[in-house]
Amino acid sequence: MTTSLVRQVLPRPRPRPTTAAVHGTTAPGFASVRHSFERACRDAGPAGSQGAALAVVRHGETVVDLWHGTADPVTGAPWTGDTLEPVLTGSHGILATAVLLLADMGALALDRPVADYWPEFAVRGKGAVTLRDVLTFTARLPGIAADLDQRDVENPQMMAALLELHSPEDDPRAGGVLHGPWTAGWIAAEVIRRVDGRDLDLFFLEEIAGPLGLDIHFGLVPDQLPHTARISYDAGFRARFPAPDGGTGRSGAGGGGADLSDRVWNNPSPFPSDAGVWSESRRRYAVIPSLGAYASARGLARLQGILAADAVRAPGEEPLLLSRRTLDQARSFWVEGLDPQLGGISAYGEGGLQLLDEGLHPDVRSGAFGHQGPGGIAYQVWPQAGTGAALVRSRLTADPGGQVLDEVANAVADAVAVADSVAVADSVARSLRTTA
Repeated sequence: MTTSLVRQVLPRPRPRPTTAAVHGTTAPGFASVRHSFERACRDAGPAGSQGAALAVVRHGETVVDLWHGTADPVTGAPWTGDTLEPVLTGSHGILATAVLLLADMGALALDRPVADYWPEFAVRGKGAVTLRDVLTFTARLPGIAADLDQRDVENPQMMAALLELHSPEDDPRAGGVLHGPWTAGWIAAEVIRRVDGRDLDLFFLEEIAGPLGLDIHFGLVPDQLPHTARISYDAGFRARFPAPDGGTGRSGAGGGGADLSDRVWNNPSPFPSDAGVWSESRRRYAVIPSLGAYASARGLARLQGILAADAVRAPGEEPLLLSRRTLDQARSFWVEGLDPQLGGISAYGEGGLQLLDEGLHPDVRSGAFGHQGPGGIAYQVWPQAGTGAALVRSRLTADPGGQVLDEVANAVADAVAVADSVAVADSVARSLRTTA
């Protein structure tokens, strides 16, 4: 009775906002990254409706490996460290890496016309279009005139055949950097097939993902489907893109008289109103070069860490993936421009790698490249800090999610400062021993 009375008299504890458990590990010095990731997950919504993962590799070691929430709200499957996420437009940097590997092998050159490898491409004024133009979104081929639906885009060879008959855009808006969500991938994948003989998915598996142990794939196999995240959108996400369609694609977007925005972003929409299109088994099996890469945060971060190491190797030193010569060219500034449809300014190196702002930590992010995907999906390479980072999440938002990676940069900057202090102390100690 006494206990009951006490319980009635004592004030009830105030409810506090809770975040479902964030799983995984952080290395010493990276606790602040975990807190930032937890905040981002809490702000994104209930853990049962979304999930996310963050991984950071520094000097070959994983220093952050975190995940949270639900991978598939329909099945209730939890997110794990191995969950695969469709990175959608973030696939472009992965595709560019495959092209660069062929360039490194001497099988192709970025400044040569696409038609040198794919003769049928030359018709209708495309004979001078180079691979560099395609990878840097300056080829004046951002969209396609034929009326397409969501099933059509799952056949890369059919799309390549349609592009053979396409002319460069006359619209003056196509004169600079104009992102096309679909076409660059179809062109690059067809060049890979013509040059190497293997389709993109098999080439990437056998030459990059398999040898390096990377959980990154163009198209999935049945065993991978239960481990794949289901994407969704928040209220403001689709409004960032021009003229989103109803998800069918057959809405009059095609045809020579259609508006450029419709041809590029609504034929069909890469972000249809029904996000479930991206979770259909048929779509997951398909090879969609510019949007269809699937990756775990671990796999993405490891790839970026490998590129970070290769980018600062001594010339002639054996690389893990790409030679210093090829990476120097690929991330050498080529073009910068304001996309007249998306509104943002983008810069690209010669090899189609997106060049990123240094932000608050130029000492860490100097020479940064990677790709900012849709709705908060991002991966970055910081060569001077020997670091690769990747953030993926299933609920795509209007917020690009930069705060989490900014906190990663803070932690890396602190780690660099500590390492420098230790190095100075060791140098002083050695000097004193020598003097003594």
